[in-house]
Amino acid sequence: MKKNTKPVDLLLITWNRREYLEKTIDNLLADPTDFRLYCWDNASEDGTQDIIASLNDPRIVKKHFSKENIKQRAPTLWFFEEAKSDVVGKIDDDILLPHGWTDVIAPLIRDNNQFGRLSCWNYMEDDWDEELAANKIIDVNGTKIFQNMWVGGTSFLSRLDHLTPFIQPENMGYGFPIDQYSMTKAGLINGYPLPMLFAHHMDDPRSKHCLMNKTGVVGEQGSVTARYFGFKDPDEYGRWIADDAKNTLIEPVKKQIKRVDIQRDQSLTGKVRRKLENKLGWVI
Repeated sequence: MKKNTKPVDLLLITWNRREYLEKTIDNLLADPTDFRLYCWDNASEDGTQDIIASLNDPRIVKKHFSKENIKQRAPTLWFFEEAKSDVVGKIDDDILLPHGWTDVIAPLIRDNNQFGRLSCWNYMEDDWDEELAANKIIDVNGTKIFQNMWVGGTSFLSRLDHLTPFIQPENMGYGFPIDQYSMTKAGLINGYPLPMLFAHHMDDPRSKHCLMNKTGVVGEQGSVTARYFGFKDPDEYGRWIADDAKNTLIEPVKKQIKRVDIQRDQSLTGKVRRKLENKLGWVI
């Protein structure tokens, strides 16, 4: 493995996630890897701000405390303006990352201009099945990549100049505001380098750390995805994640692209195809 000689810049956005953030930060700062962390708090009221304010690790270079919860787009644009590195990334406030992950991924991105967003696997480790995923594993100049049209925003790295052309307008999406569909259509490769790097997503109901399991409801402290899709309880959300992981392993990238083509096609043909897809359950 080539040593990552230049520090990467990482963005962490948080809002009222103190219990998760404490574990995330403790694990992150125990990693001896060199990086620069930019923290954005979206007007937390549960002690999260106090945790961020108290951090004094020299790798934490910026702390911003917003007066309101403005979600992810504005903090991302702020980060892109502030970042000093050619390679940047984002980590969530509820993720336990494998130590050294940036030293694995950053050199790959710097050495190969084909790579878009490369990530750690953020489903459960048991969800990964290399045999099932075999048809989506590609070789890029000697580096094996499990390719997918998108990777989760919980932990990834990319070249900064590969992200800025694909910033989504304000009315698109609900999470990190980068259009991975358009990145893939432009020829960039998103995915996961092998051997797989496993991150532990604490907000997955199958995790022993998941706070939703304490209350039995998703609630306002549930993940952005869980709230966006309106899951009624953690069990339903956990089953959906497991199914999503399996679909990610087997659904070809071309089919993923075609599905979004249909979703974004506002012509009469596109509307008919969407109705048929919803009725039949497969992409035509």
